[in-house]
Amino acid sequence: MKLLATFTTLLLGSLLIGCQSTASRASQEDVPAVAADEQLDQQLARLVAEHGIRTAGVGVIRNGELVWTGYYGEQSTGVPASRETLFNVASISKVITTEAVLRLVGEGRLSLDEPMAAHWVDPDLADDPRHELLTPRMVLTHTTGFPNWRFLLEDRKLKFLHDPGTTYGYSGEGFEYLARYVEEKLDRDFGDVVNDVVIEPIGMSHAAFSIDESAFGDLAQPLNEQGEFAGHYCRPNGWCRKPGTYSAADDMMVSVESYAKFMLAVMNADGYSEHLAAERNHVHTEKGSQANVDCSHVPEDQCPQVQGFGLGWEVLDYGDSKLLSHGGSDWAELALAYFHTGSRDGLLIFFNAPPERAMAAMPAAIRALDPDSPMENLYQRRFEKMKAAQGGAL
Repeated sequence: MKLLATFTTLLLGSLLIGCQSTASRASQEDVPAVAADEQLDQQLARLVAEHGIRTAGVGVIRNGELVWTGYYGEQSTGVPASRETLFNVASISKVITTEAVLRLVGEGRLSLDEPMAAHWVDPDLADDPRHELLTPRMVLTHTTGFPNWRFLLEDRKLKFLHDPGTTYGYSGEGFEYLARYVEEKLDRDFGDVVNDVVIEPIGMSHAAFSIDESAFGDLAQPLNEQGEFAGHYCRPNGWCRKPGTYSAADDMMVSVESYAKFMLAVMNADGYSEHLAAERNHVHTEKGSQANVDCSHVPEDQCPQVQGFGLGWEVLDYGDSKLLSHGGSDWAELALAYFHTGSRDGLLIFFNAPPERAMAAMPAAIRALDPDSPMENLYQRRFEKMKAAQGGAL
């Protein structure tokens, strides 16, 4: 299951630089001299235009190196997307939080199995003794028992839907809880911690975990279906995030190249031991019916031996190699990043667009860049589910 086989064979032609796309040039210092095939570049530009994707960024990693980036559409009205463009990557932010925690564990400043109650108890859980069972490991493996978000519950209060450590349940609340625990234990703002242990050491020069107004000029502008821009970090209902705040589960801004640097650091287990990296890559929690790969719809060699959540990352375990991935989606963005531990090949795709448009385009984008990827089927199934929910109108 060689990643990017078709892309590798296409890295032979000249590079198309046009009004709709900007692909990385060989002269860039931090991107190796590998040109993109003109036909592939045109295909991606056409895909973005056909689906109404406002902004797109793509990065291809091969043998542990970023070999190509492509940028399509507009960053804002009249401003083409470029290598400086920042994307809101939604829930992919969770693996940045994961990396910060793992690096702190590697330094001996945190423990994955320490009860978080020693430093933080959410007021909503104060009367439920199960809060004493919560650990960072449960957060990273999505077994806290929390809902995804408390505001989705009728009373908008955090509560346990299951006993901690017993059942898989994807939860952004868990990551917010973990960040608050880290803040209380280290007596530091978690956004500053992430900057100190992840962003700066890796050299992610175009990234901000906390909302940085000074970077808004480079941030892809989200538009609703009517083409309206309500402001950066403002939802269609009028609610806006405040500058200087962060979410441990959502909304960081980052360029394609800076996120690729992060992925390479994760591959190399920079900042912690190989033993801890092996724990990260091990499936701790199986997702059951929510598994990424439906083995009845993929070739046998693309069916993993086991799949689920490792520490922060979703893991497809193929025995001799593992695929680590994470996606992110919200009202105006869809993002995907993954890599193979064996070949050290990887792919990242960032879309700035309403979810219906982005989800329709994602399977084709994956297929164009990595036709053997099991992730294509996952996003095709998600698109079909979205389409069915809207009465087949997409």
